[in-house]
Amino acid sequence: MLPLLRILLIEQDPTTLQELSTNLSKTIPNFERNDIHIDIIERLELKQALESVEEDGDIQAVVLSWDLSNKVGERTYSRFIEQLKGIRLELPVYVIGDDTKGLEIVNESEEIESFFFKDEVISDPEAILGYMINDFDDRSETPFWTAYRRYVGESNDSWHTPGHSGGSSFRNSPYIKDFYQFYGRNVFVGDLSVSVDSLGSLSDSTNTIGRAQESAAATFEVKHTYFVTNGSSTSNKIILQTLLRKGDKVIIDRNCHKSVHYGILQSASFPIYLSSILNPKYGIFAPPSLADIKQAIEQNTDAKLLVLTGCTYDGLLSDLKQVVEFAHQHGIKVFIDEAWFAYSLFHPSLRHYSAIHAGADYVTHSAHKVVSAFSQASYIHVNDPDFDADFFREIYSIYASTSPKYQLIASLDVCQKQLEMEGYKLLNALLNHVAEFKQQMASLKHIKVLGKQDFMNIFPHFSGDNMGHDPLKILIDISELPYSLKDIHKFLLDEIGLEIEKYTHSTILVLLTLGGTRSKIIRLYNALKKLDSGKVKLATSMRRSRLPENLPAIDLACIPSDAFYGERESVPISKSNNRICAGLVTPYPPGIPLLVPGQHITEEHIEYLKELAGQGLTIQGSFDGEIYVLKGKVKK
Repeated sequence: MLPLLRILLIEQDPTTLQELSTNLSKTIPNFERNDIHIDIIERLELKQALESVEEDGDIQAVVLSWDLSNKVGERTYSRFIEQLKGIRLELPVYVIGDDTKGLEIVNESEEIESFFFKDEVISDPEAILGYMINDFDDRSETPFWTAYRRYVGESNDSWHTPGHSGGSSFRNSPYIKDFYQFYGRNVFVGDLSVSVDSLGSLSDSTNTIGRAQESAAATFEVKHTYFVTNGSSTSNKIILQTLLRKGDKVIIDRNCHKSVHYGILQSASFPIYLSSILNPKYGIFAPPSLADIKQAIEQNTDAKLLVLTGCTYDGLLSDLKQVVEFAHQHGIKVFIDEAWFAYSLFHPSLRHYSAIHAGADYVTHSAHKVVSAFSQASYIHVNDPDFDADFFREIYSIYASTSPKYQLIASLDVCQKQLEMEGYKLLNALLNHVAEFKQQMASLKHIKVLGKQDFMNIFPHFSGDNMGHDPLKILIDISELPYSLKDIHKFLLDEIGLEIEKYTHSTILVLLTLGGTRSKIIRLYNALKKLDSGKVKLATSMRRSRLPENLPAIDLACIPSDAFYGERESVPISKSNNRICAGLVTPYPPGIPLLVPGQHITEEHIEYLKELAGQGLTIQGSFDGEIYVLKGKVKK
């Protein structure tokens, strides 16, 4: 199967359309491109053309005949381009028209890739076709992966690290050659040293690595993109330490990933926590309300940074555009951890909630979570006009390995290529699969897929704040099933080999990623249907857990880093009242930090932890029923 360059040709005169299409088609063989397939589809009407762009993800170029003699008006054409870009942001548009009107036409839209004289296209179509093929090649370029694969294929003698020397120490060992055989030759010969100068330096963004990062930045429509090979946990810390100094105020969502909390500790900054909005029935949380965010900004206009999670684990989405605009009005930078939403920019139904589209200054993407990269592969995207690249690189060097794994870098390079070339197509198919799945699930009696209306009922600020939900995070309510969560989990694992991504006492979360298929969804539906009908050999259990109603507030007694790095001691949770917490204590689920370093511990916190512990929940940061507190310190 070859990559497909499908060209959408739009001309409102049938005779001219046929002439253009025929001449372009005859020219295709002249380019002798056996590595790609090129075809042309024709449309007479702009409306039909838009429908084609929406339905056909294989369209990679649009040729628009801008013919003022048809009296449709210049604004009609520019509005058409706006609508087209609203569907496929990355799709190039080539305009053909009267050369005497070329400058006027180009002035009508900033989204025109290039302009060609129509008569020249008819008589000599090679020029425009060559231009489109060249753009297609540029868009599908993988600078690092291409050079890396070529270098590995040369089979050079390895006189440098790593010590296995292209796999020799594995191949020639009777004890560990099975390790080599399991992974295969390319994994080992592709495990290179940073001594390969031609491939470039990750820490300095040189040579092919630098060009790959530039290509990714173009795909994500940002000023700078950096590859990180040890996860978005590290990406988050890099950004926080780049932007914050000791004592700086930073407004953060309490339920940010723990890497954000650790980044706060390492920067010695002072956090202003936004309240998490928790639903006890389902054990899920919503992003902070817009009112709370605005209030925190107005009360802390000296804050340097606002940090939010762009998409929660369960797929709840904030209207970030409002947030970013309000923060920027007060001179506050915005950093969005968008680990679970890396594909947001590439489909119109998701793009409004994209952090990049909203204008955030810094965004992190866990490329391995929902798109096509290896584990630990992450992107840092920068749009900050005041970005200090030199200081960023120093912080980056503190965290980055001087021996990064080239396979991870290559996976980030090909990942951006896939999003650029077929992100829309893949997402469109997945969204259609989910819609079909939800339609079938509606017939079940005891199991339901939670959707927008449910979230509106659960969270009062959902509608007013214009929140959304990512349909590819399928949150399933199993609270009405008469089985234990443990048995449901085991049944799904045995029945369809489904490892549940996340669960609470009443829900299971299933992620549909770029690797999702319709057959997987059908297998899931079949298993859930059996559970719903009761045609399973599982013991009934009516025991139901529920989280406590109210999450106690955070009251800091000191800067978190002072408590975390201070002298600490371990005490039983029951005897921690009025002490100052020295660690991060997070019940899971739902994963919201109950205690943070520097926090004044009250009886309310203790009772909350006791209730959760009684339900058998994991308490991260608690060790054998004890937690760390500042030694000898009691809140006065």
